Amino acid sequence: MYIKDKLHTGDKPYVRDQLRRGTEAFFYALMFLTRLPVGRFVRSSDTEVAARAVYFYPLVGALMGSLLLLSAIILAPLGTWLAAALMVTLWVLLTGALHLDGLADCMDGYCAGHKMADKSARRERILQVMHDPACGAVALVALLLVLLLKVVAVASLWEQGVSLLAVLLAPLLARTVVLPFMALADYARSEGVVAPAQTAGVQTLWLVALVTCALVSLLLGPLVAGVLFSALALLVLYWWRFWHEQIGGYTGDCLGALVELSELLVLILLVALW
Repeated sequence: MYIKDKLHTGDKPYVRDQLRRGTEAFFYALMFLTRLPVGRFVRSSDTEVAARAVYFYPLVGALMGSLLLLSAIILAPLGTWLAAALMVTLWVLLTGALHLDGLADCMDGYCAGHKMADKSARRERILQVMHDPACGAVALVALLLVLLLKVVAVASLWEQGVSLLAVLLAPLLARTVVLPFMALADYARSEGVVAPAQTAGVQTLWLVALVTCALVSLLLGPLVAGVLFSALALLVLYWWRFWHEQIGGYTGDCLGALVELSELLVLILLVALW
């Protein structure tokens, strides 16, 4: 009621404050998910800003996709495979390998503890290994396979003449599916949670994800969108169930790995569908 009264009476300081908070949350999300030099625009990094920043993840994905789209235009004269490899390299540089690091930690953690019969001991072992910055052989193999598949998928789409749209959608949708995943799952650690735990926050996560998917479906058409969103929904449900059984929730590494797997899934499905 207070917010409605403020908006109805045209309280300009209130509106400006909300715009400032929203802008700051966007730049926080951009600073967290990418290596773009926007840190000077973030004056506060408290819990409220971090929670608001989650809602801007799809927008950050759209910006990343736009930059990759621009790079595709610039790199086109170099030929399909070299251009695809350079584009994936730029893709990694944009994020500072943040999500790849999460995938590596997830692989190491799972392989280190999944055979332990005691659930409590398994959970602690997996979380401990996830926190370790060292990278094992299994993680290296997983990273190489993901990067190789990305390059091949981008090259295949390029040959079909649709890679420009694909490289825009993959980062966008991968950062969108993180929102419903966070709404479904609990945070596994006792510190570091950034997802809104309140009911209103969870509802907003779903709303942002559904609106983003609705807009994307206008570009893809009902058939392609239906297949793509169904596959991503299955991936989210599987990833949620998998880590719920292993550690009772998720960590930041689980989110990063989900982004990488979602990007790869989108690229592969678009190769198959197009």
